[in-house]
Amino acid sequence: MLDAKAPANVAAVAEASPPVACRGCHAANPSQRRFCSGCGQSLWETCPKCNVACPADERFCGSCGADIPEQLGDRSRQYQARLSEARELFATFEFDAASATLRGVAAVADPRFEQWRQLARTEIARGEDLRNTHQAAADQALTQARQHVQSHAYDAAAAELEAIPAPLRSPECRALLKRAHTARKELLALAAEIRIALSEKRTGDLLPKIERLLTLKPDHPQALYIAQQLRDGLVRGAKKHLAGHRYREALDLLDQVPSFVRSADVETLADTAGELAALFEGLQRAPLADRQTLALAERLVELVPDNGEAAKLRDRLAERSKSRPSDPRVAAPNWTSPPERTPYGAAVDGLAHWTRIPAKNEAVRANLAEHPGQLFVALGLALEGLGESAVPIDLTPRERGGMLEILNMSLGGRKSAVAAAWGLDLSDYALKAIKLAKDLRTGAIVVEACETILHARPTSGPDIDVRRAEAQNRTLRDFVGRAGDLKGARIAIGIPGQRVLGRFFELPPLPAKKVNDAIKFEARHQLPIPLEELCWLGQVQAPAPAKIADEQPRRAMVVAVRESHIRDRMAAFKAAGIGVDVATSDCVALHNAIAHEFFRTEPSSAERAATKPGAIFLLDVGTESTNVVVSGPHSLWFRTIGQGGDNVTGALVKQIGLTQPQAEQLKRDPSQARRYGPLCQAIEPLLVQMGSNVERSLANYAKDFPDQPVRQIYGLGGGFATHGLLRHLRFGR
Repeated sequence: MLDAKAPANVAAVAEASPPVACRGCHAANPSQRRFCSGCGQSLWETCPKCNVACPADERFCGSCGADIPEQLGDRSRQYQARLSEARELFATFEFDAASATLRGVAAVADPRFEQWRQLARTEIARGEDLRNTHQAAADQALTQARQHVQSHAYDAAAAELEAIPAPLRSPECRALLKRAHTARKELLALAAEIRIALSEKRTGDLLPKIERLLTLKPDHPQALYIAQQLRDGLVRGAKKHLAGHRYREALDLLDQVPSFVRSADVETLADTAGELAALFEGLQRAPLADRQTLALAERLVELVPDNGEAAKLRDRLAERSKSRPSDPRVAAPNWTSPPERTPYGAAVDGLAHWTRIPAKNEAVRANLAEHPGQLFVALGLALEGLGESAVPIDLTPRERGGMLEILNMSLGGRKSAVAAAWGLDLSDYALKAIKLAKDLRTGAIVVEACETILHARPTSGPDIDVRRAEAQNRTLRDFVGRAGDLKGARIAIGIPGQRVLGRFFELPPLPAKKVNDAIKFEARHQLPIPLEELCWLGQVQAPAPAKIADEQPRRAMVVAVRESHIRDRMAAFKAAGIGVDVATSDCVALHNAIAHEFFRTEPSSAERAATKPGAIFLLDVGTESTNVVVSGPHSLWFRTIGQGGDNVTGALVKQIGLTQPQAEQLKRDPSQARRYGPLCQAIEPLLVQMGSNVERSLANYAKDFPDQPVRQIYGLGGGFATHGLLRHLRFGR
């Protein structure tokens, strides 16, 4: 067909050509006409091969010489072949390929091929209908197959999925079919293995196979019957072990009962065996013969009064608990002998008491005994107030522009004319206060007063800062009422370890006059906060004799805290009517208490022979964090761990469903727990985490002080009373 906008050369050819006969009505028309004057049909058509316009009555193309009718026939046969190919693709459910084949035919614009275009469009519509019909059937089959798999009917699921034509199987369909085939194959293999094992009377390896088979098909009748028979045999064996007080063996048998045949009776029996096993093993592994361990023994005897061994264990424990520990600094005598080597290479104990500073009266002694291991920081603070600290670090704000104070560590501490001092250790849990009095003539020091005041309300919750401020203010005012007149005594307060920065480094050999500048240089580069915002002091540790000091490296440390934190801390005490004279780090205060107890005087020859040289590692477990302090005769190293007693409390609240007060009580006295075993399981991961923190701290300390190994590990603080912590640190389990 000649387009209405035919090019100029076509018009020129038409003017020079003879008349054109119309293919429709055969009327002769002048060559310059585009349409027949008789019927209106186009007198020009394009060549199928080269697309050049030719008169409609010509057979051969004037441009390429192609036989136009033959070319038209070839094109029609091509379109017919495509239609046939598409029908075959539809028959094999290749709908996308069929539609792609037909789209080229459906897009033909030449009116001479109109019938093929219409046929292609019809086939495309028919293919879409087929696709929708088969896809709906495939979706329904997939839904049915999912239900069959969920009900463990793998044969039925495979049949449904295999009925779906392969081209219509989605990735989910193929995966589900593979799963059904695999499960069916595994079922057949397991059934065969179980039959062989039964015929050969090999029952020992039946349980895993049966449990797997029942996992694949829970309603398998033969497997269920065999599992029930095995369950009954295991239950009989467990009851026999329980009657013989072999609780762990009973629990091991009950743990083998497949889950699909565990009845309520089995669960009850397993709970009983687990509870008794946990209690018995907990007693056997308990580190100390103390009140909590004795309470666990009483509970075990109450649960199994016919167990003579448990009764004997309780009696031996009661007798041991009455004896005095070999070391007066620990809270109770050992029950289980400590290992020759702990996981950390040093002996582990709980530090409960000090021995070098006596109590003034029985009331003070009773208070100290009631809170073992919880008042060492307060003691160190009071020593700082008296001027008797080994490391005098006072971080109260000073005037700007003052000289950097470089302090040398010495066992004697500073001499002072102060006769009395209060050390106030204020935490989120309580206020622990120690008042020391010193005879200025003899230098003798006594604990004149001691107070431990728990906060009246919790300091946790959404408004934690407001709660903390209110609770601490009320506690401090309560202390002022109890302590009476504070005049005449210096007040030393502690700064929580998590607020304090400590840096430990070695200076190269250099003249003494350059030490200040060197420490300041290190402080400026190692502390992440500008020095202008800090209250800080430098410390030269283990000074060498003056003659050779400049020729040897010097160990040094920097202790720093934000000035804003110090001022806020002091303001909290001032609001309660307490004027603060000294503020220092809790970690430094703890070191000062330990240095006074262990390193104050030169040991005798007998003490030197009995005591291994080295440093003391202190694990002070608080409410929200734990201070790690490593103390030596001439050295101090510390860090703070973000794990404390509240982590254990939170785990018990979450995992066992206790209230916070219940959890606080049970983590120290588990004998009151409804079930002892789950309590231990909830605590155990946190004990492992604490052990890992101890290991990392020891490794970090060894990098700074490789020549002063840790010889003793002591745990203290209220959180160290957590059940199982001392045992885990000693035995690693």
